[in-house]
Amino acid sequence: MATELPFDLMEEILSWVPSKSLKRFRYTCKQWKTLISDSSFIKKHLSNMRCREQQFTVFNDVTLVSPVTDSTTVSSVCVGIDFDDLNEPRLNMHAFEPLLSSSLSVKNMYHCDGLLLYVMRAYLLVLNPLLKQGRWIKYGKMDHSLDAYGLGYVSSNRPSCGDDYKMVRFRCGKSKDSSIKVYEFKTNYWKVIDNIFDGFLEFPESTVCLKGIPYWIGYVKGKTCKTIESFDFSKERFETLFLPPSANGSSNSHSLGVFGGDKLSLLHESHVTGKIQLWVMKKHWSKLMKISTPEFSMCPRYSSYFIEKNGKLVLSIRGRNYIKVYIAEKDDECKNVETLSMDLLISGSGCYYVPSLLPVPGFDVAKRR
Repeated sequence: MATELPFDLMEEILSWVPSKSLKRFRYTCKQWKTLISDSSFIKKHLSNMRCREQQFTVFNDVTLVSPVTDSTTVSSVCVGIDFDDLNEPRLNMHAFEPLLSSSLSVKNMYHCDGLLLYVMRAYLLVLNPLLKQGRWIKYGKMDHSLDAYGLGYVSSNRPSCGDDYKMVRFRCGKSKDSSIKVYEFKTNYWKVIDNIFDGFLEFPESTVCLKGIPYWIGYVKGKTCKTIESFDFSKERFETLFLPPSANGSSNSHSLGVFGGDKLSLLHESHVTGKIQLWVMKKHWSKLMKISTPEFSMCPRYSSYFIEKNGKLVLSIRGRNYIKVYIAEKDDECKNVETLSMDLLISGSGCYYVPSLLPVPGFDVAKRR
């Protein structure tokens, strides 16, 4: 006769199961469905998966007009990187069609806890590809070539549900508009922040969210070197983090990331030395490794990296019609271990994210409207 596991033990086991499997497990029984949908469980599961579950690259796909309904569908191509066997990683691709609309063009994308923010002409689209949930946010006429965004939450009070998430928007480039606006998903309200921020001279090179705080890297007006700027939603202000001295210089490309699920990391490539260095921020910057550059220069906004337990660095680089995966050990050269060809029509913005079971904030309310 089968013996049932104690509920606490069952919850602990399920909290370490990958998101894609948990999505199917919801239909096993009512007890599991209730547990997996619980906000406290989602929070615990997301914390466990941040440094364990496979990362994805998301690209805006072409718009397709249905010959039957004459409606326009915008899909996203999700490329998964499986590292069950690090010596033979596998790439897989699948498409996700979030919503129907007309004349959509994704300008930029951002990520936080499995939620993706699509920035378009006059709308913002927040979605969870795993759950196939999406929500539109209208924000009038915008010049997206000058707008930068960040998703997050008040880091001192980890949200128990998606409705506690927020979004920040600010201008870049030569725009005279220096206003900072924060959107709260719970109230569906944009708030103008009375705070001074000079803004980036150009669009940030790279962005990432860690523990509810979004980070960007680039040149800020009035500063002679690149800096990392973060936005604290609790203080509602920007804060500056300086790069390691060797990572500065106009001849370097940079990419921000999350190391071990809970630390900010910086990858920078020197076009002079042809070396890539990986730094991790603990109490201060610490250099973990240095490797040789792959056969071509990185495109920093589409480079993913993380460290396996055996100390190997994994890079995924997107070209015009392909994605390549490289693996290298300390003081070693990058070795190409996998290449995935893509249709030339797949274009637009992209970012890296970890799939989660977090519902899109306000999805149910928006669906009923």
